[in-house]
Amino acid sequence: ECRSYAEGLARLPRMEPRAGTQIRFSELPKQMYPDGATPEEITRHSMDLSYALEKVISQRYSSSPLELLAELQFAFVCFLIGSVYDAFEHWKRLLNILCRSEAAVAKYRELYINLISVLYHQLGEIPADFFVDIVSQDNFLTSTLQVFFSCACSAAADGALRKKAEKFKAHLTKKFKWDFEAEPEDCAPVVVELPGGLQLD
Repeated sequence: ECRSYAEGLARLPRMEPRAGTQIRFSELPKQMYPDGATPEEITRHSMDLSYALEKVISQRYSSSPLELLAELQFAFVCFLIGSVYDAFEHWKRLLNILCRSEAAVAKYRELYINLISVLYHQLGEIPADFFVDIVSQDNFLTSTLQVFFSCACSAAADGALRKKAEKFKAHLTKKFKWDFEAEPEDCAPVVVELPGGLQLD
């Protein structure tokens, strides 16, 4: 019987993939902004990950960006069927980049219309509480999709994409009871206490 989590981990076999058998996913950028970027550019690229998405597309999918969704699906299947946790992490990171690339939504209209279809079928395979972090109780998927919907459902978005995004959003709200209208905590105003009892929002 294990007395602690650390002891349990220590007892597990150390499994390493055999050389040449690793899944060769696209390398996702760790730095979301170009070298030499100004502080303003760093902030912009950290909020809109289109630069990072362009880097991913340029690796393998420059001739057909739509094929990036095949990698997203492959990662999902590797986790769902093969229980490859690294594949799940890759799926999460790639989805995060896709959903937080506001400028790319207009440029890659077909990619995003098909992304909604892919997610519709993927989310039908997994229970809603699967995405809830057992430590923070946050659902990474709702916060990620909330950013995507704020862009895809805006008046500036392509009509076909907006219509499909709104239907998908309504479907998720009805099926999983996910709330996409609540303001994310990191967007909430911060109250700063000043000397003399004054406050600024």
